[in-house]
Amino acid sequence: MSDLPQTKSAVIAQTIERWIKDGTLECGSYLPSQVELAEQFRTSSRPIREALKVLEARGLVILSQGRRAQIRSNNLDHYVMSVSSTILNSDISHSKLLKNLMQVRLTVASSAARNFSRLEGRKRYLTRLWAASRQMEVSLPDIYAREAQATQIFLDAEMDFHHTLVMANNNQILSSIYENLCPLLDQAMRSIRFSAGQLDKRAKNYAYLCEALENGQTDLAVALVMVTLSTLEDKVLDHYPEERRRVSNA
Repeated sequence: MSDLPQTKSAVIAQTIERWIKDGTLECGSYLPSQVELAEQFRTSSRPIREALKVLEARGLVILSQGRRAQIRSNNLDHYVMSVSSTILNSDISHSKLLKNLMQVRLTVASSAARNFSRLEGRKRYLTRLWAASRQMEVSLPDIYAREAQATQIFLDAEMDFHHTLVMANNNQILSSIYENLCPLLDQAMRSIRFSAGQLDKRAKNYAYLCEALENGQTDLAVALVMVTLSTLEDKVLDHYPEERRRVSNA
């Protein structure tokens, strides 16, 4: 039996998670510094760092070097209310729109992965997820050989993977967000050139994600979703260097 729930870092993570979910800590706000948290919880800095890593893996905070941890709400109602005024604002640039869409996809997919282990009939959805993952893997030799349609096949399988993961939860909010926003992102992603090595790494991450979902390793599954989609977001920003400069100066 794991002793993780008895560790100081686990207790701290559970406490902060409760503050986030009950609204004590608002989306977009910042936690106190690690020094202040250590004083508040009467502990050293190490359990604080470990707790923040756990919260990051669960998709509840954003960690940036040199900055305090920022709250990333798990309440999808926040996204439903802000879609028309922020994400689809006609005044924002194309690159900013893509960045917003990436953030939505990351939150939606993380929530779907977190809930997956509680689904009834999840084996049926796992079969589809594995099929999409294997299709990505099968397309890799042709991608390395620079076959014209191979990347298209990979991206179609990747889109099907995310669609299956989200729709499996039978959550109207998740489904509505995905159906209305993510196709725009999928279309835009096809204009970005990915190297064979980048697609190879993504294929491996999706296979690892299938294994984590199959084994009920929820935190690992969420972490894999975040790593994979955060890397994709970096690629989007590389494609639009002016947007990366704005983010860096923010």
